[in-house]
Amino acid sequence: MFGGLAGQAMALSCLRPDVARTYAEAAEAEAAYVVVHGELDFEPGDMPPAEGTEPAPKSRELRATLHGKGLTQGGFDTPFTRPITLEAQCLGPWCAQAEPGVEVLAFVETAGDGYRLTITPCGGMAFQEPSEADIDRVVACYQGKACAPEG
Repeated sequence: MFGGLAGQAMALSCLRPDVARTYAEAAEAEAAYVVVHGELDFEPGDMPPAEGTEPAPKSRELRATLHGKGLTQGGFDTPFTRPITLEAQCLGPWCAQAEPGVEVLAFVETAGDGYRLTITPCGGMAFQEPSEADIDRVVACYQGKACAPEG
């Protein structure tokens, strides 16, 4: 039969990240969001391990600062430098990863106690090293223009 399959490693399957889909999720959420194009600053050693640890790693909340520009009708033109909580979630043995100083397009939840950015092994609410097309699509979404997910 297929006895060898029992020891086979599971793989994480993710829906392809898409900025228009994430924009729609944020717009439809009960929570309020701001969209920021910038860089995260945090202690990289605080990030959970990427994968493969036993038992499965736990999600972590890290203190971070997000430096960049917030989205308005004119594009990314409002200075944004704020402390945030960066929540790196884990799904089984796979954990979200981010690197400080890398360009990010972030959908940041606003709350009474500050700002929160949630990332998952499948991306979550952040896009590292977004393309110009991704940035242009988010601006178009915000301006009420065509905003359909790709594919």
